[in-house]
Amino acid sequence: MWPFRWGSDIRRSRCGMVLSRLVQIAVVCAGALSLPLVSSAAVNAAEPTPDTAASREADALFRELLTDPKNVELTFRYAEAAIKAGNIEAGISSLERLLLLDRHFPGVKLELAELYARLHSYAMAKSYLAQAEREHGQDENTQARIQALREELGIATSRSRLTTNVFVGVRHQSDASAEPAGSDIVAGGVPQLLTTIFLGKPAWDVFAAGNVQHIYDFGGFKLESNLLAYYSVSLGHSELDVGAVEFNTGPRFDLDIGDLHLGSARAYLLADDVGLGNSQFLKSVGTGLSLDRPVFDRLSVAGFYEFRTDWFSPVALSPAANLMNGNVNSFGLALSYRVVENGNLGLQVSYALTNDFTNIGSNKGLVVHLGYSQLFPLPTSLGVGPLELSGGIYRIYDKDNAPDPLVDPNLIAATDEWRLVAGAKLGLTDHIAASLSLVREVMTSNVPANRTNNTQIILGAVLAY
Repeated sequence: MWPFRWGSDIRRSRCGMVLSRLVQIAVVCAGALSLPLVSSAAVNAAEPTPDTAASREADALFRELLTDPKNVELTFRYAEAAIKAGNIEAGISSLERLLLLDRHFPGVKLELAELYARLHSYAMAKSYLAQAEREHGQDENTQARIQALREELGIATSRSRLTTNVFVGVRHQSDASAEPAGSDIVAGGVPQLLTTIFLGKPAWDVFAAGNVQHIYDFGGFKLESNLLAYYSVSLGHSELDVGAVEFNTGPRFDLDIGDLHLGSARAYLLADDVGLGNSQFLKSVGTGLSLDRPVFDRLSVAGFYEFRTDWFSPVALSPAANLMNGNVNSFGLALSYRVVENGNLGLQVSYALTNDFTNIGSNKGLVVHLGYSQLFPLPTSLGVGPLELSGGIYRIYDKDNAPDPLVDPNLIAATDEWRLVAGAKLGLTDHIAASLSLVREVMTSNVPANRTNNTQIILGAVLAY
């Protein structure tokens, strides 16, 4: 699913990626940023490589190499195996030794440039890239890799970076709700709130969503700012039209002790404005703190805390919305684990406490999300790719703190939901990907009016620059 996460800065690795033919470009929405790729070598040079089939293959090749250290083919095979196992520094060392044995070995300088870029050693990456550019007999694929890396290094080393992402498409819902298409549900976030506003009948809608992100590197910290927008038109049901905008900004700091990188932290301010049915529905302001840490090459962890104050206005589908004015405290934790090459398992847990000023709608909510994504490189002869397949399951709980006298003065409302998601993205060009998502949600409640059963089909295109 494309991540549209209003109201939190929790970050996940390789979830909701725009796929280009040569590179993966993270879709950045509502403060949801892709975790940086940090190897174990970049975090802690002494971190052992996990015991996997790939690492055992690398160990076996290394033992062979000790008996025949000048074997060029064996050196190259070991470098490939070490990189596949996640031991990037060992791979770099072997490739550099390979150049001592054969300084014209094809493709090695470009491979070294890419590996140093993964370690954020941009000076070394630029040096090897310049050497790779001077090599003769480059095929189209090599030239494309050089161009992509040149652009990546230009962005990574610039003090000021501007990226834009746009997601446009069409959606059908069997029980249409105001939920933004492709949103990721986080406890206390705006998308979760909008899922509770539904029409009770099927409907089509067309939508557009986008994010403009600016990062300025001051040296000691980076200032990250995001401007996000979403707009949808429900065909034949204008009361379900949604318009939303958020701005969040704040500094990001690296947390280091000597040469040990512990992670990074971002403190931020945010402001939201949401319209529903062509009327003002919600305004909010808040602040938050996010933390992320690469544990080792395969595992990253991230967390956030956010405080937000919401002010509602009555609309056609929620005439008593102003009773929901209040404060929201939300917390979240996310783990991302690379199971296999280009395959990532993610677990996200978030919890929110909503305290309405009238106490009528005060509640607590919990969201648990388990997801997996797998990237499949496709043959260059197809002219498209890569292909990313993803799937996930949500378990969502929500319970009011007290009875709502407008519904039943003796009943404390509680809802729980199962949500299944599946998606596919196919890179069409370097900047455009086609996207297809299926969402199945079943919401049960002790309040009959809160029950819903909805299936979403979302077809769209993602553009990233």
